[in-house]
Amino acid sequence: MGLLAATLKKELLLLIRDRVGLVLLFVMPAVLVTIVCLVQEKVLNPTTHVLVLDNDKNEIGKIIFKGLKASDNIIAVNGKDIGCDTEAAAKSLVNKGQYQFSIIIPRGSTRFAFDKARQFALGQTDPSGTDSRQITVYFDPSVQGGFRAAVLSSISKVLLCLEYEIKLRQALLLTDRLPDTSPPAPWFDIKEAWATEFGFIKMPTSVQQNVPAWALFGIFFICVPIAGSMIQERDNKTLARLKTMPVPGFIFIFGKIAAYICVCLIQFFFVFFIGKFVFPLLGLPAFVIEGPWLAVLIIIAACAVAAANYGLMLGQVAGSYEQAFVIGPTTIVIAAALGGIIVPVYLMPEPMQFISHLSPLAWALDAFYDILLRGKQIKDVLPEAGYLLVFGFAASGISHISFKYKK
Repeated sequence: MGLLAATLKKELLLLIRDRVGLVLLFVMPAVLVTIVCLVQEKVLNPTTHVLVLDNDKNEIGKIIFKGLKASDNIIAVNGKDIGCDTEAAAKSLVNKGQYQFSIIIPRGSTRFAFDKARQFALGQTDPSGTDSRQITVYFDPSVQGGFRAAVLSSISKVLLCLEYEIKLRQALLLTDRLPDTSPPAPWFDIKEAWATEFGFIKMPTSVQQNVPAWALFGIFFICVPIAGSMIQERDNKTLARLKTMPVPGFIFIFGKIAAYICVCLIQFFFVFFIGKFVFPLLGLPAFVIEGPWLAVLIIIAACAVAAANYGLMLGQVAGSYEQAFVIGPTTIVIAAALGGIIVPVYLMPEPMQFISHLSPLAWALDAFYDILLRGKQIKDVLPEAGYLLVFGFAASGISHISFKYKK
């Protein structure tokens, strides 16, 4: 135990003196998680700025504006409040990117709607032959097609409900009876619910999805300083001197692994602290772990074992600093891409979804999502923890063989 403690102390001292390595291990994951969560918070909970130019200045415009204001994700601005009085001015503001949409309500829309409703109630036809009044919606060219379709669908539903309301009002006023225009009552009621044991009443936030993903990404990046340490000891002949000591080689390997596992645990809790206490100051939801903490610690420990042993293997098989510093980050980025950290696995083509099961980061991320989003317990994450440990032991075996026989 004394030899193992001495090796552990040596590795921690070397790491503390490596300021660049400390920045890589702690600052990089924290900054990465913060930026990704800030960016994706708007993607998962989009806020749309809509400019409404009400040339009608009557009931139709007021109802449309009130319906937009009632939406949680829409910030509606009346054109007259900002001095925008013409369609060209509204179109220009959208083109400059100040608003994502601009809705132009034409003059006389309310009178047109009540005239059409009166004709409908009395069974008359429109002598002008005009069946509709055009409401123009200008889009910012950068707004994606799916989002445009969703906004147009919402506006169409508001207008349809408004049409039914005016028809009913006019029918009651003119004929004292209800027309047979309302849709029949549905036979079935649809309830929307999350397939989790937590019973979510709202969508999981970007913080819940991204903090564990990029924290795991940062943990696996520990392979870079480990590999660098191994190569440095080999180049300055420290490794050769250690081999001459009457100490089993696995003591040095276990000491190095133990040191970096401690670093991984500190790294994760540092990112957790950022998500818990700093994110609310930036307007983001706080990162909360509602599942069993023991399950979280099991996954983090298994992930740290896998990452540390991969770094040892990389340091043993790489022939130079250059090779290690190219192979390490490249393979981790590839594993992250395959594991669903950059792009969710379910959005990948089927062949890539199959290949993603080979990524250690996919195993760790699935276990984290089981805990945070699906309400699973400790026994449910043990298979993924086992896969990570098997990966780590396999890498450790390669490192031990290389340490024993490589000159």
